[in-house]
Amino acid sequence: MFRRIRQGSLLTAMLLASSVGAQEVDPDDDFDLGLDEFVVIDATGSIAGSDDNFTGNPLGGLFKNWPEDLVIAPIPGRGTELGWNLKLLGGYFLDNEPDDEGNEKPSIIGGFGMIAENGSWALGAGTYLHLLDDRMRLKAGLGYLDVNYRFWGVGNEAGDRGLSVDINQTAPMGYASATWRIWSKLYVGLGYLNAQTETSVDFGLPLPPNFPPVAFDIDLGAVEFPLQFDTRDHEQFPRKGWLVEGRVFLYREDVGSSFDAETWALDVNRFLPVRKTDVLALRGVLRDTSGDAPFFLLASFGGRKDLRGYDVGRYRDSSMFAVQGEYRWQATDRWILTGFAGVGEVAPNLSDFGENLLPAAGAGVRFVISRKHRVGIAFDIGVGKDGAEYYVGIGEAF
Repeated sequence: MFRRIRQGSLLTAMLLASSVGAQEVDPDDDFDLGLDEFVVIDATGSIAGSDDNFTGNPLGGLFKNWPEDLVIAPIPGRGTELGWNLKLLGGYFLDNEPDDEGNEKPSIIGGFGMIAENGSWALGAGTYLHLLDDRMRLKAGLGYLDVNYRFWGVGNEAGDRGLSVDINQTAPMGYASATWRIWSKLYVGLGYLNAQTETSVDFGLPLPPNFPPVAFDIDLGAVEFPLQFDTRDHEQFPRKGWLVEGRVFLYREDVGSSFDAETWALDVNRFLPVRKTDVLALRGVLRDTSGDAPFFLLASFGGRKDLRGYDVGRYRDSSMFAVQGEYRWQATDRWILTGFAGVGEVAPNLSDFGENLLPAAGAGVRFVISRKHRVGIAFDIGVGKDGAEYYVGIGEAF
């Protein structure tokens, strides 16, 4: 059975990868590729484009008759994992009638492509539909990833040590879920995730002649039980309301998985209006993984959503929490300035929190490219205990 890499040493990683390859484990892992810089399957298994919400209309100013709801957004960027990269996002907004309180929830159909300096690339398409007067919400996506990233090990000691190995991972993947409003703003539903991963490890050292490749394949198959409580006044730039999301993923051989494991996550977001146009955004997350989950399913920091200021995946373990706050000051009609700070931790168990806190803080700027959908290009700089990171994307971090 696939074992977790616990202490982050190169020897442990090599033994793990070799043992998995020797057992010919059928590829099925739910994984956080450590690539919140574009699109990933996150630690709970859901397909996530945390940097890019298929929103905005930057080409509208170039073409007189450009459809207001058609989105094509080329986004250049640079990150610690990918190096220089270019993302091309496309999508179409399908306007829905506002709810009884005037809250806007448009449906979206879109796709993305990404190519990076380190050889990574990705393609995908997806949709998020609000149906039957928003009583039903459908999400679906298909994608293919060929990504290169660093694995730092598992646990705080591994993250502090700062040693990593290079990973290449390919994966065709698919995801779909449906939720139904059962009371007021509360939704519950059912989802399914499937992917086939091929993973290889490069230790950066010359190997002996005829040494077998350190590689393994794992299949991912999971049933999801999503829950959502959503009172936001706007999905892309909320000024008031709550967004509470809970997700449980059960990985079982009966649904196409190479292993049995469970992951769950609880995300709580609160948006408070300040003055006429500003927002105080608060976020708390709690995640846990159990069973025979591989290392790329474990909870980790990095990317734009939780604790900006850390290398993607440098700190990962079975459990994780993070709390943060962000002030969004709309300086002009087009420019928004932000300041944020937070703290979090990874640990082997929920009961182990409190010994290795990870602080982070930073600032950012947004340029609004779509007044109708209230979305902008975002640039953030975050500082953690190991240094600074910066992020370029579409939309707010959360």
